Amino acid sequence: MEEKYGGDVLAGPGGGGGLGPVDVPSARLTKYIVLLCFAKFLKAVGLFESYDLLKAVHIVQFIFILKLGTAFFMVLFQKPFSSGKTITKHQIIGSLKIPGRKEFKDKKLNDPRKLVGN
Repeated sequence: MEEKYGGDVLAGPGGGGGLGPVDVPSARLTKYIVLLCFAKFLKAVGLFESYDLLKAVHIVQFIFILKLGTAFFMVLFQKPFSSGKTITKHQIIGSLKIPGRKEFKDKKLNDPRKLVGN
């Protein structure tokens, strides 16, 4: 049991020590490192600017502006209006109608308790 869970776990089967170098194409790795550094920089700038902005703007307005901005970028990236089937005018009107309104207009169903027994 001691051999399996010994102190030098990373030594490998030969017991030579260390994992050794890993071969990764440098161009691909460099691209990801640059993207990671850029993302970290943008996060730091965002935190700094949001701290200054929260001194002047109420938290609810700040969250609204933040959500509006992220929704704008998501629409640009996902392009929901250029893909898929288009919605007809009849479907738009049907989705705006209040569901269940027709049943309560009927004389027999004015009492909502009668709907529970269906």
